[in-house]
Amino acid sequence: MNRPDVLLATPWHFPTPTVVTLDSGLTVWHFHLPGQHVATYEVVLPTELTHESREKEGIANVTLHSIDEGTHTHPDGGIGELLETQGTTLHGATRYRYTTFGGQSPSRRLRDVLPLFAEVLMEPAYADRDVAHHIEAQIAGYESRLASPGAANRIALRAALYDPEHRDSRPTGGTPETLQNLTAADAVAWHRAHFSPVGATLVIAGAVELDEVIAGVAGWQAVGDRPTEPRPPSPGQERKVVVVDHPDAVQATLALAMRTVTRDDPRWPALRVAGHAVAGAFASRLNLELRERLGYTYGIRGGFAPGVDEGQFSVGASVRTEVAGDSIARTIEALSLKDALTEQEVDDAKQFLIGIAPLANETSADIVNQGATLAGSGLSPEYINAHFADLAQVTAEEATAAFREVVNPEQLTIAVTGAAAELVPALEGLGLSVS
Repeated sequence: MNRPDVLLATPWHFPTPTVVTLDSGLTVWHFHLPGQHVATYEVVLPTELTHESREKEGIANVTLHSIDEGTHTHPDGGIGELLETQGTTLHGATRYRYTTFGGQSPSRRLRDVLPLFAEVLMEPAYADRDVAHHIEAQIAGYESRLASPGAANRIALRAALYDPEHRDSRPTGGTPETLQNLTAADAVAWHRAHFSPVGATLVIAGAVELDEVIAGVAGWQAVGDRPTEPRPPSPGQERKVVVVDHPDAVQATLALAMRTVTRDDPRWPALRVAGHAVAGAFASRLNLELRERLGYTYGIRGGFAPGVDEGQFSVGASVRTEVAGDSIARTIEALSLKDALTEQEVDDAKQFLIGIAPLANETSADIVNQGATLAGSGLSPEYINAHFADLAQVTAEEATAAFREVVNPEQLTIAVTGAAAELVPALEGLGLSVS
């Protein structure tokens, strides 16, 4: 029986937006997508969490999540009802280096939606009861995450990756100890200082004309000066091992990570390819070892993730408790990359990373999410296409060299969540000192 040849897809390119900067200081990235009947839009605010006072960490997150409860023009949920009648949903996220806030609406209704969205940006009411509700929700969410082995492990890993005094060591949403100090007045003050069009970027994609977008957000004007201050340097790295005790856990959750270079390093394309070959693919070296050969886990996940000023390499898995020590030992050994990556491994990684791009950037939401990430990182819309062109040129020799230069197993931070009574002796048996 003859089988058809499987051919590579035709070349794909990330769409090019029209970029304009308004008199208000807002930059607009407009992706015109005829036929895309659901429009997505996000404002990217260059607000760093280092501006939060230590005793009131979480105010950025509470301010964001309370913003659409009511405006001075349409209080007590009135603005939300107006947006809902237009088929609009809003969403947002607070990150260490920037905040995003946006929504999704039928493209044909954006003429009416965008002025309402601008109203939310300009004049949120921040009623005491609304802010108090979101503070309670954030506290409950934090406690819920601690009860989850995976989430608790991620919190412990980040705390160990940074010096305790560094803002990046603590959750973006604050902790119960800091959240309980917040008030509606704090939200008003944070909004006034940081929700400004000056230096912000609006990324929008859908079947909507640029003049409609500009008209819709023209009313958003600056009301204060966004504070600026030097970003504290990231601390050095050395191996740390932490264990989060979940005595009733039926398995162990593992994470090994270190801070690395990011997109501005010329080795970044080679690192992405190498990370996928080592830990990101189903046929990656670590997955073949720990899942397929040994049956320790249902799967390994990992690779390089970019950030604004630094990236991160990480590997994670859930394994049976009794093999957690051996899993960590084998992972550390694999990350030394004693055997160079092969051309086949690198070709497979490149084909996946490049081939998945059209599916990962298919909808208006995908495109806006990608655009917002670029804008928040200070990159231009042209970065994506240049990056994929660079990925296609990576050789096995380059991928191997880059990985060996950047990933140092002696600097890995290791976090393990599970039954500490079993895990600590296993880790100490490997010569790992548990903090």
